[in-house]
Amino acid sequence: MKILGAQYLKSVTSPDRSLQGKMSEISFVGRSNVGKSSMINSLAMRKIAKTSSTPGATRLINLYLIDYEHMSGREQVIFSDFPGFGYSKVSKAMQQGWQKMIEGYIEGNREIQRIIWVYDVRREPDHLDEMLLEWFFDRKLPFSVVLTKTDKESRGYAANKKRLFKEYVKEDIEILIFSAKTGEGRKELLAHILDASS
Repeated sequence: MKILGAQYLKSVTSPDRSLQGKMSEISFVGRSNVGKSSMINSLAMRKIAKTSSTPGATRLINLYLIDYEHMSGREQVIFSDFPGFGYSKVSKAMQQGWQKMIEGYIEGNREIQRIIWVYDVRREPDHLDEMLLEWFFDRKLPFSVVLTKTDKESRGYAANKKRLFKEYVKEDIEILIFSAKTGEGRKELLAHILDASS
């Protein structure tokens, strides 16, 4: 698999009807500052998503058009980057607004083939993560977990956290590890994503 091109498409708050039925979509969700934008840039092999050291910087759903080469030939997929949740300095009303926007977008978009739950490997799950996990299962949404920032810890730490997270999820869900800084897990994650979208 090979990325042939990638570009920012637009920012939205609801499913773009003009894209419906034209191409598959992969959605990236997770807490603020877990590295969703850095992950998208790493996968695309170019800077198409803005990154920020300030949590909560993403306020809309940003769509990126990815051209790639697959076994069946040249294909396209949409990457959707969602606002991070759990940032304490954002008002409760804004958080609730983001939640409503995210739920409405995902539940109303039949083109989404896979949700990538981006998770900082150093964090421990809390009630917000529990609510997200319950929502995934209640809505029967196809999702995978990617533990990010593995360069911050040892290889053994990441492997152990992967095992613990699998026990936490309690279902046969794909869990991958990834570092945008070192490129660890990029090839495996890209293959996982593009297989889901094809």
